Amino acid sequence: MDRRAVFFFGAAAVCLVLVPLSDGYAWVSAVVAGVYALLGVGSWLDARSHRRL
Repeated sequence: MDRRAVFFFGAAAVCLVLVPLSDGYAWVSAVVAGVYALLGVGSWLDARSHRRL
């Protein structure tokens, strides 16, 4: 797996762990986790498509 994708998925996991700890701003952690997850999927798909060529 691409190193960028691993980083993005790890950052999303950290953001999800922080959701219960963020008083009143849990939605910020959830949104950032979603963005990191989308970036991880995009990075993984990009690396996968370049390996197939």
